[in-house]
Amino acid sequence: MGQRIPWVTAGFLKHAAVCAHTIISHSQKGPWGAQPGANQKRRRMTMAKKPERKEVFPGEKLAVIEEYSDGRGTYQLDGDVRSSEIGVTRVDAQTRSVTVDKRTPEIIVPVEGMEVVAEVGSVARKDARIDIFMVGGRHIHPTYSGVVHISDISTEYVKNIDMALRSGDVVKGRLVNTRNRLNQVTLAGPEYGVIYAYCSRCGGVLAWDGGKLTCPDCGRIERRKTARSYGKEDLA
Repeated sequence: MGQRIPWVTAGFLKHAAVCAHTIISHSQKGPWGAQPGANQKRRRMTMAKKPERKEVFPGEKLAVIEEYSDGRGTYQLDGDVRSSEIGVTRVDAQTRSVTVDKRTPEIIVPVEGMEVVAEVGSVARKDARIDIFMVGGRHIHPTYSGVVHISDISTEYVKNIDMALRSGDVVKGRLVNTRNRLNQVTLAGPEYGVIYAYCSRCGGVLAWDGGKLTCPDCGRIERRKTARSYGKEDLA
């Protein structure tokens, strides 16, 4: 027969039973007394909208891992899916993943042989300064400075450069020299030359009419070294 412990009373046993019930109850709840999964439910409610076609920045929260997994251009952190790129989000419904298509601007560097589109600036006796705003069919910003020498205007002899180019004209050409950031452009050849020109009298856009440039506003006729695509180039 075991030794009797005199301090184990009925009141103590009742108190111990209450404490045990309390411990069991708290073990089945979260740290704030919530039922299992309540935190996850609240997390799901924070991303009610589908993260599709949204412009985002690195570190920006896109979703929670219970909704979507991390794909290209994203990463997981503390249960969240976040962007690692500047770009636009895309959701793959089959894999339930979210990705970010990179939209970081690409630096376009002029290379010899590339086609360019430029606006004519100042025109001197032997050359014309130009501002190149399209390289390889793509707009660039800021623009590159360039030059067209009188010997690069045509395969034929050009006596006066202002008979071929005027300030404000838009020209299409090809880069022939990029050393020392010179960006020398040639307009020789039927595919190169002025593609849009303006009337030196009233400023109207000159129209190609029967082999000559005519101002539809004032009727003035002017000369340019035009490209065969004059008036047809899409500069948008």
